[in-house]
Amino acid sequence: MHRTFLLKPNILVVDDEQPVRELIALFLETSGYTVYQAEGGHQALNLVADPGIMVDILVTDIIMPYMHGRELANRICSIRPHIKVLFVSAYSAQILSNQNLCPDGADYIRKPFGKALLLQRISKVWDTGPKWKELTSP
Repeated sequence: MHRTFLLKPNILVVDDEQPVRELIALFLETSGYTVYQAEGGHQALNLVADPGIMVDILVTDIIMPYMHGRELANRICSIRPHIKVLFVSAYSAQILSNQNLCPDGADYIRKPFGKALLLQRISKVWDTGPKWKELTSP
């Protein structure tokens, strides 16, 4: 009998607030995902530049010091063109859109959120969400 196993994506969680980042990682790890964590854009870029680390989904805060989430997603996409992105933020989608920080069609969860919603959105992004480059290319 032939079986097809669907692998879970590897996820990079980027948030400058350590308790938030660790809680998101805990939600994902206890659900069987491989999770990498970074406190900001530079650390995240160093992780994805390592050819031994595979990342399929970027879960990132949008408003962070030094590099906001959209810029981070753009830079990671240049290294890993297949990357999919889930944004998290305490700000409303309207504010983020008005500031051009969250492109139309990007998946987004407003903080605070629970484990069930996070897992639902990760599944949606992985199964049907566009790759980041498809959202941002002209």
